[in-house]
Amino acid sequence: MAQADGATPAKKPVVPWFAAMAASLLGIAVGLEYGDIDDPLLSRALLALPILFLVKAGLNAAHNVGRLGPRGRASRAYLVRMLIVSVAYVGAVFAASALIDEGDPVTPLSIAIAIVPGLAIAGYFYAMGRFLVEQQDEFMRMLMVRQTLVATAVAFSAASIYGFLENFGQVPHLDAYWWPITFFFGLGLGALVNKLTFGTYGEGC
Repeated sequence: MAQADGATPAKKPVVPWFAAMAASLLGIAVGLEYGDIDDPLLSRALLALPILFLVKAGLNAAHNVGRLGPRGRASRAYLVRMLIVSVAYVGAVFAASALIDEGDPVTPLSIAIAIVPGLAIAGYFYAMGRFLVEQQDEFMRMLMVRQTLVATAVAFSAASIYGFLENFGQVPHLDAYWWPITFFFGLGLGALVNKLTFGTYGEGC
């Protein structure tokens, strides 16, 4: 049925896509740790899949904040930045996997290529910082701060617990890039905490 002119667009789901991202991250982590996957390009491709769920969640969230008009401007800019960084991250991971083979000598060029995915991850944190600067609504800023604190607690706690388990030989080594990924999972939990306590996820969704 066609939408009437001037009607407010319907909201699109966001949380299910975050849940899909979290589930896929967990499944891929287990699969890579215990599966027989030796192809680094395939491993990186699998790791990139959860980003697709994140992109879908971001597109839906951007649609939802668009319903708010000028009040949603800062949130929409934040979401657009996050989507751009997500695409940059996926592209950087694939490029590094294709251009650097295991056993290749370490060179300034290889270091530059390998560092780009990490810089893309840093872009997420830049986007969150810009949101706090640009957002004029104190309530929305408070929601982002709460969400970030939950994510930080989740990531740092998980890193500390796993780090001690690994140090005492109880679990296998885990690459460090999993901890910022855990932080992003924590952002989803933080949004859920906001919804349960204040009735909104933040970001207008």
